[in-house]
Amino acid sequence: MKTSLQFVLVELSRHYRIRCQDVAVATMTIVVYVEDRAIGELARDRIRTLAGKHPCRVIVLDGTLGESEHRVEAADWVELGVKGAAAQTIASATDVLRLPEAPVVLLWIARGIEGEERFERLWHGVQTVVYNSSLVDAGCGALRELAAYVGHHPDLPLADIAYLRLAPWQESLAIFFDGAELRELFDLRGVEIACGSEPEAYYLLGWLAARLGWKAHDRGTLLDRNGVPVAFEVRREGEPRRIRSVSLRSSRSVYQARADDQTQTILMSVGGSSRHPQRFLPVANPGIAALVERAILRGRGDRIFAESLAAAGEILAAAEDS
Repeated sequence: MKTSLQFVLVELSRHYRIRCQDVAVATMTIVVYVEDRAIGELARDRIRTLAGKHPCRVIVLDGTLGESEHRVEAADWVELGVKGAAAQTIASATDVLRLPEAPVVLLWIARGIEGEERFERLWHGVQTVVYNSSLVDAGCGALRELAAYVGHHPDLPLADIAYLRLAPWQESLAIFFDGAELRELFDLRGVEIACGSEPEAYYLLGWLAARLGWKAHDRGTLLDRNGVPVAFEVRREGEPRRIRSVSLRSSRSVYQARADDQTQTILMSVGGSSRHPQRFLPVANPGIAALVERAILRGRGDRIFAESLAAAGEILAAAEDS
Protein backbone atom coordinates (compact mmCIF):
# COMPACT_ATOMS: atom_id res chain seq x y z
CA MET A 1 0.00 0.00 0.00
CA LYS A 2 2.94 2.34 0.59
CA THR A 3 3.59 2.68 -3.16
CA SER A 4 -0.12 3.23 -3.91
CA LEU A 5 -0.32 5.92 -1.24
CA GLN A 6 2.66 7.73 -2.75
CA PHE A 7 0.96 7.74 -6.17
CA VAL A 8 -2.27 8.99 -4.57
CA LEU A 9 -0.49 11.89 -2.86
CA VAL A 10 1.19 12.86 -6.14
CA GLU A 11 -2.19 12.78 -7.91
CA LEU A 12 -3.82 14.87 -5.19
CA SER A 13 -1.06 17.45 -5.48
CA ARG A 14 -1.56 17.61 -9.24
CA HIS A 15 -5.32 18.15 -8.83
CA TYR A 16 -4.68 20.92 -6.33
CA ARG A 17 -2.50 22.74 -8.84
CA ILE A 18 -5.05 22.31 -11.63
CA ARG A 19 -7.92 23.59 -9.56
CA CYS A 20 -5.89 26.37 -7.94
CA GLN A 21 -8.04 26.24 -4.85
CA ASP A 22 -7.83 24.93 -1.33
CA VAL A 23 -10.37 22.19 -0.55
CA ALA A 24 -9.72 22.59 3.18
CA VAL A 25 -13.06 24.43 3.30
CA ALA A 26 -14.74 21.01 3.03
CA THR A 27 -17.07 20.23 5.90
CA MET A 28 -15.78 16.72 6.63
CA THR A 29 -13.80 13.69 5.54
CA ILE A 30 -15.98 10.67 4.79
CA VAL A 31 -14.21 7.30 5.10
CA VAL A 32 -16.11 4.43 3.47
CA TYR A 33 -15.08 0.83 4.17
CA VAL A 34 -16.61 -1.89 1.97
CA GLU A 35 -16.01 -5.61 1.48
CA ASP A 36 -18.71 -6.41 -1.09
CA ARG A 37 -18.47 -5.29 -4.71
CA ALA A 38 -22.20 -4.76 -5.34
CA ILE A 39 -22.75 -2.97 -2.03
CA GLY A 40 -19.63 -0.91 -2.71
CA GLU A 41 -21.01 0.39 -6.01
CA LEU A 42 -24.32 1.24 -4.32
CA ALA A 43 -22.45 3.07 -1.55
CA ARG A 44 -20.37 5.05 -4.04
CA ASP A 45 -23.48 6.22 -5.86
CA ARG A 46 -25.19 7.38 -2.66
CA ILE A 47 -22.08 9.07 -1.28
CA ARG A 48 -21.67 11.03 -4.51
CA THR A 49 -25.17 12.40 -3.97
CA LEU A 50 -24.28 13.38 -0.42
CA ALA A 51 -20.96 14.91 -1.45
CA GLY A 52 -22.79 17.06 -3.97
CA LYS A 53 -24.57 18.79 -1.07
CA HIS A 54 -21.79 18.84 1.50
CA PRO A 55 -18.26 19.57 0.24
CA CYS A 56 -16.02 16.85 1.63
CA ARG A 57 -13.17 14.50 0.90
CA VAL A 58 -14.24 10.89 0.36
CA ILE A 59 -11.79 8.06 1.08
CA VAL A 60 -13.06 4.68 -0.13
CA LEU A 61 -11.28 1.71 1.45
CA ASP A 62 -12.18 -1.21 -0.83
CA GLY A 63 -11.65 -4.62 0.73
CA THR A 64 -12.35 -6.34 -2.61
CA LEU A 65 -9.28 -4.83 -4.31
CA GLY A 66 -5.59 -5.53 -3.76
CA GLU A 67 -3.21 -3.04 -2.20
CA SER A 68 -1.77 -2.03 -5.57
CA GLU A 69 -5.16 -0.73 -6.71
CA HIS A 70 -5.94 2.97 -6.26
CA ARG A 71 -7.85 5.80 -7.92
CA VAL A 72 -8.02 9.57 -7.50
CA GLU A 73 -10.91 11.63 -8.83
CA ALA A 74 -10.07 15.31 -8.51
CA ALA A 75 -8.94 16.40 -5.06
CA ASP A 76 -11.98 15.19 -3.15
CA TRP A 77 -12.33 11.49 -4.03
CA VAL A 78 -9.69 8.86 -3.26
CA GLU A 79 -9.95 5.07 -3.45
CA LEU A 80 -7.51 2.52 -2.05
CA GLY A 81 -7.52 -1.24 -2.36
CA VAL A 82 -7.04 -2.67 1.12
CA LYS A 83 -7.54 -6.41 0.63
CA GLY A 84 -4.92 -8.10 2.80
CA ALA A 85 -3.64 -4.82 4.25
CA ALA A 86 -2.88 -4.63 7.96
CA ALA A 87 -5.24 -2.64 10.15
CA GLN A 88 -2.51 -0.23 11.25
CA THR A 89 -1.50 0.37 7.62
CA ILE A 90 -5.09 1.25 6.68
CA ALA A 91 -5.49 3.56 9.67
CA SER A 92 -2.19 5.32 8.90
CA ALA A 93 -3.14 5.84 5.25
CA THR A 94 -6.49 7.30 6.33
CA ASP A 95 -4.74 9.70 8.71
CA VAL A 96 -2.48 10.91 5.89
CA LEU A 97 -5.35 11.40 3.41
CA ARG A 98 -7.95 12.98 5.69
CA LEU A 99 -8.42 16.74 5.60
CA PRO A 100 -6.76 18.45 8.56
CA GLU A 101 -9.10 20.20 10.98
CA ALA A 102 -12.23 18.66 9.37
CA PRO A 103 -14.25 16.05 11.31
CA VAL A 104 -14.13 12.44 10.10
CA VAL A 105 -17.20 10.28 9.48
CA LEU A 106 -16.76 6.51 9.07
CA LEU A 107 -19.25 4.55 6.98
CA TRP A 108 -18.57 0.93 7.90
CA ILE A 109 -20.36 -1.20 5.29
CA ALA A 110 -19.17 -4.65 6.23
CA ARG A 111 -20.41 -7.53 8.36
CA GLY A 112 -17.68 -7.88 10.97
CA ILE A 113 -17.36 -5.57 13.98
CA GLU A 114 -16.60 -7.63 17.07
CA GLY A 115 -12.94 -8.62 16.97
CA GLU A 116 -12.35 -6.72 13.71
CA GLU A 117 -9.10 -4.83 14.19
CA ARG A 118 -9.68 -2.66 11.14
CA PHE A 119 -12.91 -1.34 12.60
CA GLU A 120 -11.26 -0.85 15.98
CA ARG A 121 -8.43 1.18 14.46
CA LEU A 122 -10.65 3.32 12.25
CA TRP A 123 -13.47 4.41 14.56
CA HIS A 124 -11.45 5.96 17.34
CA GLY A 125 -11.38 9.72 16.92
CA VAL A 126 -14.14 9.97 14.32
CA GLN A 127 -17.18 12.19 14.76
CA THR A 128 -19.75 9.55 13.77
CA VAL A 129 -19.77 5.90 12.74
CA VAL A 130 -22.60 5.19 10.29
CA TYR A 131 -23.68 1.55 10.10
CA ASN A 132 -26.51 -0.20 8.27
CA SER A 133 -27.25 -3.43 10.09
CA SER A 134 -30.01 -4.57 7.71
CA LEU A 135 -27.97 -3.93 4.56
CA VAL A 136 -25.16 -6.27 5.60
CA ASP A 137 -27.50 -8.87 7.18
CA ALA A 138 -31.26 -9.19 6.65
CA GLY A 139 -31.37 -11.44 9.71
CA CYS A 140 -30.58 -10.35 13.23
CA GLY A 141 -26.96 -11.53 13.43
CA ALA A 142 -25.38 -8.15 12.60
CA LEU A 143 -27.71 -6.30 14.98
CA ARG A 144 -26.98 -8.77 17.77
CA GLU A 145 -23.25 -8.32 17.23
CA LEU A 146 -23.62 -4.53 17.10
CA ALA A 147 -25.57 -4.39 20.37
CA ALA A 148 -22.96 -6.55 22.11
CA TYR A 149 -20.10 -4.41 20.79
CA VAL A 150 -21.74 -1.15 21.86
CA GLY A 151 -22.37 -2.69 25.27
CA HIS A 152 -18.59 -3.01 25.68
CA HIS A 153 -17.81 0.29 23.89
CA PRO A 154 -20.44 2.80 25.03
CA ASP A 155 -18.35 5.68 23.68
CA LEU A 156 -18.79 4.47 20.09
CA PRO A 157 -20.39 7.48 18.28
CA LEU A 158 -22.87 5.32 16.37
CA ALA A 159 -25.80 5.89 14.04
CA ASP A 160 -27.61 2.99 12.35
CA ILE A 161 -29.54 3.57 9.12
CA ALA A 162 -31.89 0.71 10.05
CA TYR A 163 -33.06 2.65 13.11
CA LEU A 164 -33.36 5.96 11.25
CA ARG A 165 -35.89 4.36 8.86
CA LEU A 166 -38.36 3.97 11.73
CA ALA A 167 -39.40 7.62 12.17
CA PRO A 168 -42.83 7.38 10.43
CA TRP A 169 -43.69 4.19 12.32
CA GLN A 170 -42.69 5.70 15.64
CA GLU A 171 -44.90 8.66 14.82
CA SER A 172 -47.86 6.48 13.89
CA LEU A 173 -47.66 4.50 17.13
CA ALA A 174 -47.41 7.71 19.15
CA ILE A 175 -50.54 9.05 17.40
CA PHE A 176 -52.49 5.95 18.46
CA PHE A 177 -52.03 6.77 22.12
CA ASP A 178 -52.50 10.50 22.32
CA GLY A 179 -55.07 11.95 24.68
CA ALA A 180 -57.44 9.53 26.41
CA GLU A 181 -55.81 6.48 24.80
CA LEU A 182 -52.60 6.97 26.79
CA ARG A 183 -53.74 4.53 29.47
CA GLU A 184 -53.89 1.76 26.84
CA LEU A 185 -50.11 1.92 26.50
CA PHE A 186 -49.74 0.40 29.95
CA ASP A 187 -52.21 -2.39 29.15
CA LEU A 188 -50.52 -3.74 26.03
CA ARG A 189 -50.35 -7.54 25.93
CA GLY A 190 -49.01 -8.28 22.48
CA VAL A 191 -46.90 -6.87 19.63
CA GLU A 192 -46.63 -8.21 16.08
CA ILE A 193 -44.24 -6.69 13.53
CA ALA A 194 -43.94 -7.75 9.90
CA CYS A 195 -40.83 -6.53 8.08
CA GLY A 196 -38.74 -7.49 5.07
CA SER A 197 -35.62 -7.67 7.28
CA GLU A 198 -35.25 -8.21 10.99
CA PRO A 199 -33.12 -5.28 12.29
CA GLU A 200 -35.83 -2.66 11.68
CA ALA A 201 -38.40 -4.84 13.46
CA TYR A 202 -36.20 -5.44 16.50
CA TYR A 203 -35.22 -1.79 16.65
CA LEU A 204 -38.92 -0.86 16.76
CA LEU A 205 -39.56 -3.51 19.42
CA GLY A 206 -36.54 -2.24 21.39
CA TRP A 207 -37.83 1.33 21.10
CA LEU A 208 -41.20 0.29 22.54
CA ALA A 209 -39.52 -1.68 25.31
CA ALA A 210 -37.19 1.18 26.24
CA ARG A 211 -40.00 3.75 26.27
CA LEU A 212 -42.45 1.59 28.26
CA GLY A 213 -40.06 -0.06 30.69
CA TRP A 214 -40.47 -3.58 29.30
CA LYS A 215 -37.79 -6.17 30.01
CA ALA A 216 -36.65 -9.11 27.90
CA HIS A 217 -37.86 -12.45 29.28
CA ASP A 218 -37.59 -15.28 26.78
CA ARG A 219 -38.17 -16.12 23.13
CA GLY A 220 -41.40 -14.37 22.25
CA THR A 221 -42.13 -12.78 25.64
CA LEU A 222 -41.37 -9.49 27.36
CA LEU A 223 -42.42 -8.41 30.85
CA ASP A 224 -43.98 -4.99 31.41
CA ARG A 225 -43.08 -2.79 34.39
CA ASN A 226 -45.55 -4.73 36.55
CA GLY A 227 -44.21 -8.13 35.51
CA VAL A 228 -47.16 -8.87 33.21
CA PRO A 229 -46.20 -10.84 30.05
CA VAL A 230 -46.26 -9.08 26.70
CA ALA A 231 -46.10 -11.53 23.79
CA PHE A 232 -44.25 -10.49 20.65
CA GLU A 233 -43.76 -11.88 17.17
CA VAL A 234 -41.42 -10.72 14.41
CA ARG A 235 -42.03 -12.20 10.97
CA ARG A 236 -40.42 -11.60 7.58
CA GLU A 237 -42.78 -10.06 5.06
CA GLY A 238 -42.40 -7.55 2.24
CA GLU A 239 -39.39 -5.72 0.87
CA PRO A 240 -36.02 -5.80 2.64
CA ARG A 241 -35.43 -2.90 5.02
CA ARG A 242 -39.09 -1.92 5.03
CA ILE A 243 -41.63 -2.46 7.81
CA ARG A 244 -44.87 -3.88 6.46
CA SER A 245 -47.16 -3.71 9.48
CA VAL A 246 -47.30 -3.28 13.24
CA SER A 247 -50.07 -4.56 15.50
CA LEU A 248 -50.40 -3.71 19.20
CA ARG A 249 -52.94 -5.61 21.30
CA SER A 250 -54.25 -4.55 24.71
CA SER A 251 -56.82 -6.39 26.81
CA ARG A 252 -59.52 -4.23 25.20
CA SER A 253 -58.38 -3.16 21.74
CA VAL A 254 -56.17 -3.83 18.74
CA TYR A 255 -54.13 -1.03 17.15
CA GLN A 256 -52.92 -1.73 13.63
CA ALA A 257 -50.66 0.26 11.32
CA ARG A 258 -50.00 -1.09 7.83
CA ALA A 259 -48.05 0.26 4.88
CA ASP A 260 -50.05 1.05 1.75
CA ASP A 261 -47.60 1.04 -1.15
CA GLN A 262 -50.04 2.52 -3.66
CA THR A 263 -50.76 5.65 -1.62
CA GLN A 264 -47.37 5.86 0.13
CA THR A 265 -49.14 6.06 3.49
CA ILE A 266 -49.46 4.14 6.72
CA LEU A 267 -53.07 3.06 7.24
CA MET A 268 -53.95 3.27 10.94
CA SER A 269 -56.98 1.48 12.40
CA VAL A 270 -58.28 0.61 15.87
CA GLY A 271 -60.68 -2.20 16.74
CA GLY A 272 -62.22 -3.68 19.87
CA SER A 273 -63.54 -1.60 22.76
CA SER A 274 -61.67 1.44 21.50
CA ARG A 275 -62.93 2.38 18.05
CA HIS A 276 -61.70 5.21 15.89
CA PRO A 277 -62.06 6.10 12.22
CA GLN A 278 -59.25 4.96 9.97
CA ARG A 279 -56.43 7.43 9.68
CA PHE A 280 -53.64 7.83 7.15
CA LEU A 281 -50.13 9.02 7.86
CA PRO A 282 -48.16 10.10 4.76
CA VAL A 283 -44.77 8.48 4.41
CA ALA A 284 -41.97 10.21 2.57
CA ASN A 285 -39.42 7.40 2.34
CA PRO A 286 -36.06 9.20 2.25
CA GLY A 287 -33.38 7.74 0.04
CA ILE A 288 -30.28 6.20 1.53
CA ALA A 289 -28.28 9.36 0.82
CA ALA A 290 -30.74 11.40 2.90
CA LEU A 291 -30.58 8.86 5.71
CA VAL A 292 -26.78 8.93 5.70
CA GLU A 293 -26.95 12.73 5.82
CA ARG A 294 -29.33 12.52 8.79
CA ALA A 295 -27.01 10.05 10.50
CA ILE A 296 -24.03 12.35 10.05
CA LEU A 297 -25.78 15.53 11.12
CA ARG A 298 -27.95 14.20 13.95
CA GLY A 299 -26.92 10.63 14.74
CA ARG A 300 -24.31 11.16 17.44
CA GLY A 301 -25.47 11.28 21.05
CA ASP A 302 -29.04 10.12 20.42
CA ARG A 303 -30.04 8.78 23.83
CA ILE A 304 -33.29 7.22 22.64
CA PHE A 305 -31.45 5.36 19.88
CA ALA A 306 -28.88 4.08 22.36
CA GLU A 307 -31.61 2.84 24.70
CA SER A 308 -33.51 1.22 21.82
CA LEU A 309 -30.38 -0.60 20.62
CA ALA A 310 -29.60 -1.84 24.12
CA ALA A 311 -33.19 -3.09 24.57
CA ALA A 312 -33.13 -4.79 21.16
CA GLY A 313 -29.87 -6.50 22.09
CA GLU A 314 -31.35 -7.75 25.36
CA ILE A 315 -34.41 -9.10 23.55
CA LEU A 316 -32.24 -10.94 21.03
CA ALA A 317 -29.97 -12.31 23.77
CA ALA A 318 -32.96 -13.58 25.78
CA ALA A 319 -34.39 -15.27 22.70
CA GLU A 320 -31.05 -16.94 22.01
CA ASP A 321 -30.68 -18.19 25.59
CA SER A 322 -34.20 -19.61 25.92
